[in-house]
Amino acid sequence: MNRLSFPALVLVGFLCSCTRDNATQYETAPTAETVESSVAPAPQVTFQRFTQELPALTLPFTATCSFDYVLAETIDTATTRAFLKPLEIPYRRIPVSKGVMAVLALFPADETLPRLRTFSQEGVLLDEQDLKFNPCGEEPGFSHSEQFTIQKDLSIVHLDSTTRWQFDAQYNEVPNTRKLTVTRKRFTITANGQITETK
Repeated sequence: MNRLSFPALVLVGFLCSCTRDNATQYETAPTAETVESSVAPAPQVTFQRFTQELPALTLPFTATCSFDYVLAETIDTATTRAFLKPLEIPYRRIPVSKGVMAVLALFPADETLPRLRTFSQEGVLLDEQDLKFNPCGEEPGFSHSEQFTIQKDLSIVHLDSTTRWQFDAQYNEVPNTRKLTVTRKRFTITANGQITETK
């Protein structure tokens, strides 16, 4: 009998020690409803403020593969996030018409990728166009370069120059095998913000 009563007493003691005392205040995890946000809401960013921070692009403007883009010093990253894609950096603004503004943005990659975007005065994206299409550089038997020019009439001329040649086992150029191909693309920024390729 002593054997049966000792385990029973241990079990009763254990159960009594595990009960919760309702008079004690226990710490509970906060919920979203009980916690007030300590972060102040971000101020509303206007498109006018964004474009005012950017210098105007002087036209005509020409850039090659090795062009050194000098960025504006007063760019607010919170402002750029509201209107550009992640990692893009605004370079210059181009007034198109009374209701349309273009922004030349740069995307950092192995080579800087210039991209033209048009916006309404409210900051709504209207159209976009990459202004670089292939990597520049040279390797045995191949050389590639690109150039674009934005004219005063808001037309864009893109030149793609590719040179190919044959080479021997020591990578020396075989004479009279060099061939240059130049491809020209033309685009126009319309008054309503569309960027269209023209023939």
